[in-house]
Amino acid sequence: MKILVFNFKDIRHPDAGGAELNIHEQARRWVEWGHQVTIFTARPKGQSHHDNIDGVEIFRAGGKFTDYLWAPFIYLLFLRRRVDVILDIENGIPFFTPFFSLKPKVVLFHHLNQDQFIVEFGPLLGRIGRFLERDLVPITYWPSGFVAVSHSTANRKREALFMGQRLKIDVVHNGLDHSLYSPGGEKFDKPTILYLGRVKTYKRLPVLVSMLPAVCEQVPNVELIIAGTGDAVDQVRVKAERLGLHDRVRFLGPVSEDEKIRLFRGAWVMATPSMNEGWGLTVIEANACGTPAVAFRAPGLEESILHRKSGLLADSEGEFITHLVSILSDKRLRDQLSEGAVDWAAGFDWNNTARRMLEILAESAGAKALSG
Repeated sequence: MKILVFNFKDIRHPDAGGAELNIHEQARRWVEWGHQVTIFTARPKGQSHHDNIDGVEIFRAGGKFTDYLWAPFIYLLFLRRRVDVILDIENGIPFFTPFFSLKPKVVLFHHLNQDQFIVEFGPLLGRIGRFLERDLVPITYWPSGFVAVSHSTANRKREALFMGQRLKIDVVHNGLDHSLYSPGGEKFDKPTILYLGRVKTYKRLPVLVSMLPAVCEQVPNVELIIAGTGDAVDQVRVKAERLGLHDRVRFLGPVSEDEKIRLFRGAWVMATPSMNEGWGLTVIEANACGTPAVAFRAPGLEESILHRKSGLLADSEGEFITHLVSILSDKRLRDQLSEGAVDWAAGFDWNNTARRMLEILAESAGAKALSG
């Protein structure tokens, strides 16, 4: 089967995140199982127009927003013979492939972006984004197949989108590479809170920093490590400086895969203050390394964290602080949650994720998936 993927970024994009890891881990398995996979994506400065990563063909053109304009031309010139089925990934908005291709399509939803559009792009562009997601996507793609990465994302899409209750949305959770993510080594000497991921406005890192003084009152030698980059890093730095926390907050920037695993294994707790997630991939990765997580009871996160087993969910900032202090100061609780986190993460695997998605694509294409 020939699978053509449209996604805003590929795994080598400097701002690649969980969505890019998700599709890459699946695509490389589809190639191993005998399928042809091509991805169209944006082209960051300094990267080539054409690439091959783990057998997956990559075509790049355009940048932020302009890749959507390039997509029809690249498709018609180079890609239209490389496709039995299209996987159109909606990161805010999809590529609206029905306007230039009649091939069968599946849309992958990562999360509902309605409020996030306003936070990230302001009132004008934000409202345009909300219209595109809420109204134009369901109208344009009807009756394509739809997939969400969590039940909470699927339910929110049904509630928010035009004709949403009539959409058939399958749920395929993110997977995990257990050969990489596993417990090992000792925890860091001092109580350590870790945030690892993209630093975006909707991730609400300043909120986490603002909670740190209250944590310090009860756990005096605590440290917050922020690993990752994004356009909101300066906001977080300013917040830390204003609160006099320059010696309590460490900014590591982008980290290697080996360093990422070392941080997951060494941290005492993973903290995710995001307002909205499709799933919570880094939470599961941290869990697999024996580190429990604390997050707000937000969409996606309330599903990826099993409350009181793999971590703790908070309904307020005060409760978030209490949960952090409890895990940092109570070794018995920390060990109990660590053991539960490893057990919880064991249920997620990229092979299972890739097989299920391949079945959905094959059903849409009218083909039989050879999943190996």
